[in-house]
Amino acid sequence: MRLFAPRSYHRASEALRAAVCNGCGPAGWRINPIPQYILRACVREACDIHDWMYHSGHNRFQADLYFLMNLMILCSRGSTWLFPFRAFMALIYFLSVYLLGWRFFGRKEGARRG
Repeated sequence: MRLFAPRSYHRASEALRAAVCNGCGPAGWRINPIPQYILRACVREACDIHDWMYHSGHNRFQADLYFLMNLMILCSRGSTWLFPFRAFMALIYFLSVYLLGWRFFGRKEGARRG
């Protein structure tokens, strides 16, 4: 299944996406405490889409909802017996963003998750 993302994300050049998106976790930290993988399922693209939506001023609720849906899609790929564990951890990622993301929403210097 294809991930949910605005058209502007798909139309953007790789260079522009790289300038806006930094994967999972806050930008500018020396050590990133947020893993890019949830039990061997790479969730970086879900984080990048979320960064893009926060940066480009999309509706915050929609950005957070896309983030949750994309996390679940990525966690469902591969091992089916790991999905419940991955989904639980993805929910923790989502709740962290939902509760702390207001600090970063709409920041043009690079919106990042809290």
